[in-house]
Amino acid sequence: MLLEFIALFVLVVLIYKIFSPYDYWKKKGYPYVEGSFPFGTSPPLFFSKIYQGHIIEKIYNELSPHPFGGFYIVQTPHLMLRDPVLIKHIMVKDFSHFRSRFGNRSSPDDPLSQHLFNLEGDLWRSVRVKLTPTFTSGKMKMMYALFEACANNLSKVLDDSVGKDVDIKDLFARFTTDVIVTCAFGLEVDSLNDPTNEFRTIGQDIFPPYATRLMKLTLFIRFSSMRFLRRLLRLTTLPKKVNNFIINTIKDTIDYREKNNVKRNDFLNLLIEMRNKPLSGADGHKKDELEMDMGMIAAQCFVFFAAGFETSSSVQSYALYELAMNQDIQKTLKEEIDEVLAKHGGKPTYEALQEMPYLEQVINEVMRKYPTVPMLTRECTEDFELEEFGLKIKKGEQVLIPTYALHHDPKYFPSPQKFNPSRFSEENKSSIVPFTYLPFGEGPRICIGMRFGMMQTKVGLVTALSRFNIFPSSSTPKTLKFAPTASITIVEGSINLKFEKRQ
Repeated sequence: MLLEFIALFVLVVLIYKIFSPYDYWKKKGYPYVEGSFPFGTSPPLFFSKIYQGHIIEKIYNELSPHPFGGFYIVQTPHLMLRDPVLIKHIMVKDFSHFRSRFGNRSSPDDPLSQHLFNLEGDLWRSVRVKLTPTFTSGKMKMMYALFEACANNLSKVLDDSVGKDVDIKDLFARFTTDVIVTCAFGLEVDSLNDPTNEFRTIGQDIFPPYATRLMKLTLFIRFSSMRFLRRLLRLTTLPKKVNNFIINTIKDTIDYREKNNVKRNDFLNLLIEMRNKPLSGADGHKKDELEMDMGMIAAQCFVFFAAGFETSSSVQSYALYELAMNQDIQKTLKEEIDEVLAKHGGKPTYEALQEMPYLEQVINEVMRKYPTVPMLTRECTEDFELEEFGLKIKKGEQVLIPTYALHHDPKYFPSPQKFNPSRFSEENKSSIVPFTYLPFGEGPRICIGMRFGMMQTKVGLVTALSRFNIFPSSSTPKTLKFAPTASITIVEGSINLKFEKRQ
């Protein structure tokens, strides 16, 4: 009898643990979209055949016209923000209450997880302050010769590809891999001519178009009531070979530099200097736990590489695709490029790229239509209340900003599926509602590598457009379909275009 009672009690507790999270928003009295076991709201984010941005957009539309509302990822309640004024509070005005991103935690069992994107509190602030000087406009100018060398290689590859179908998704991923590796780590690789080199293959392992079973399991556990299993099973979101390759490469490079007294103006050199100086907490006192070890150095290098090559190559691919499909826009952009380069001796110098406003409009519109990250996340780190919205957010609650949905809301961007760079012209950009356009995030956690990403995107596009006319091929898709389980906006399959030399 006692055993039966215990079994019944355990069963009741399990049922409660499984189903009680789905009453969370109802109890709070907030608008919400229903969730159910085991995946929560709508199709499962990590097991779906639907692009994540579209899943979040569907929830965004279901919560209309409310400024915010609840939904569930697995068993975790999430608060979606729909009102740009509210988004500004969370990302900027009241950032002190939302300093962390949810779902990601650095862990000693996951050595490459200790990067800036995942760090929190004093450690995040200290590392961010130390890394910021790497990405100033002055540093971009100093590194520009490295960009140019990679661009020259890109131009030669395009010369050899004239008249053929070119998979620009793969080509520009190889180009940005070369840029990142040389600018960040001082290593020369030639992915443009050797697509099988280790950095390129590792990059493909970091952002596979389809999540592996292990990745799905890890993500599912992260958002369920079984989070403890992640550490118990020592689950990581990256394959072991990626961890080993990055850590060993960084260690060998640092050893070589120190033995040979090599110093370079690059990202890794700054990290080496940081390793020799204890990081400070917010109160200015040195803290042993904030010291930067080899694992943390490797983690920063990893995230710079991972965030840099795939995101920028995607923007360049989408831009060339849209320019091929919209020949009038391509013509206008080439006219601007020709005019500016003529003033600079025909060379795409650093200064020349700063004088191309229409190029910037095109890139901005690409990042609106195809935001690299379909959603931004925050975790409440201190109880928060906003009376004007009747909103209370408790410490530990998860907040989501639906970037893709905002960028495609006709209320903010009329005819959102139309590619229209004039939205970002001097005359029109002032009409864009603040905090509805968030390609790099906003506030203190805005993308630290924004300038670097924009620079390599401009270099790649000007290299192609200054010398080639670009057209769709017979295999160019009419519309782009995005990989459903990828963590960023990645196209399924290839994007084939044709390049012809300009007269």
